[in-house]
Parts: sequence; C-alpha cells; structure tokens
Amino acid sequence: MKAEQRIIDDLIVLGRGCPERIRDGRVTVCTAGYSPTLGFVRIYPTRIDMPLKRWSIIKVPVERNPKDTRRESWKIQGSKSEWNILHEKMEVVGELPRKERLKLIANLVDDCVNVLNVEKRSLGIVKPIIEKYYFSQQEDYDSLTQMTLLGRRMPKVKDQYPLVPRIRYRCSRCKATYPHDQQVLEWGFYEWLRKHPENPDQVWINAKLNSPNHNIYFLVGNLFRYRTRFVIISIIRLPKSGVQLSLIPLRK
Repeated sequence: MKAEQRIIDDLIVLGRGCPERIRDGRVTVCTAGYSPTLGFVRIYPTRIDMPLKRWSIIKVPVERNPKDTRRESWKIQGSKSEWNILHEKMEVVGELPRKERLKLIANLVDDCVNVLNVEKRSLGIVKPIIEKYYFSQQEDYDSLTQMTLLGRRMPKVKDQYPLVPRIRYRCSRCKATYPHDQQVLEWGFYEWLRKHPENPDQVWINAKLNSPNHNIYFLVGNLFRYRTRFVIISIIRLPKSGVQLSLIPLRK
C-alpha cells in the first residue's frame, strides 16, 4: 500500500538537531516544527545545506515513513532517490513575525514531558525550571573525520564530539518523581563546540539560560528506538513580554 502523501505549506521551523550519519553514509539532520494544520511535525532526513532557520515558514511535499510510526514523523517525498536535489523540494514561503512568536510557543506548552509520554506524542514544548546544566563524556566518541570520495571533509556528526551537553530540569507543572535529565541536540550547541573547543561553557551563555529578560522553553522529542526517552531538540529563548493564551487550545 502506498504511503500517505501530502503537501505541508505552513510548517514553522522550531529547531534542527545535530547532524548524524545514517547507515548508508548520508549525513542528515532532524528538523522539527509546528504546522497550524497538522500540529507538531518532524521531518527526517533532511540535508544539512537546506535553508532552514528557526521561524522560517516552509512548504514541502512529504510522505509517511513506514518504518517510523510516530504520528508527527514525515519524510520528504523522494528523500532517498532524489537526495542530491532534495533542497529543491523545500520552499521558504515566509517567516513568523517576532510579535507572534511568544504567543505561539506559550500556547503550545504542556505541563510535563510525562504528559507527552502518556499521550504517546513524540514532540512537544515544555517550560523548564532548570536545576543544572553540564557536559557528560561521549561514550562512543569517534574523533576521526571521514573524507568523501572527492577528498572533502564530511561534516562533523554528533558522535564525533567528546562532550555531550545535558540539562537537568523540572517542568512548570512537573508530573515526574525525579527531575528530567536530557541531552541537548540543538545544532547551534555543537557548532559552537566545533568552532570553539577551548571554551565549551559559552554555549550556556549563548542559550541565555540565566537571562532575566528571556522566557526559556524546550522543544523536546523522543527517540525512534526508545519512545519513552526524550531529548531537547532546541532551546527557544524569547524576550519577556505579556502573552495572551488562546481560548481554544492549539492543535498539538
């Protein structure tokens, strides 16, 4: 039976994970966002050179991946057979205005990661009360950078970083017995670590985790192989201001 296909034309990009290499050698990035039509959406795999920035609104033809049953998960039509021209299938059609960003995110917040787990949702947003941020050591650290057939360096992927950024936190209305302790996969963290290995702690400052002038939210998602284990895909930091909550809950 043919996989479900559709065109998403209102996907607001909220975050992209650190690049990773899949079995066939392609270096891919997980892209997550929110569609007013569909709710939360995960698109995987995507190319690292796609022009995808947070708050971009994109139009893209997608289809279901029969190997990934999470309802938020899609892949771009022809993602494997047309990998080299995949960027041509994605169109940036706009950008979410600054004045609308906090309102959108605040209206998508769930009480706790545990709620997502119970409801078998694989993506969501929580407002954290941060207890600790730190680095752990990469267990499968591989410092080798592979070369392409043309002799060019392959992009660094997540298992090639010796340090793993992690955050321990509770949600705003936490249902968990113990604090959540999750890896941060935000691509920007790893880019800083790649470019400035001598100053890893700056990533926490860049994320504005202690800023009194910002609201901090986590875009979280579960893992394909471990559906009850969540990671922080992106840290969304927005200037503090008044926000109006919708009378009608947004589709999640």
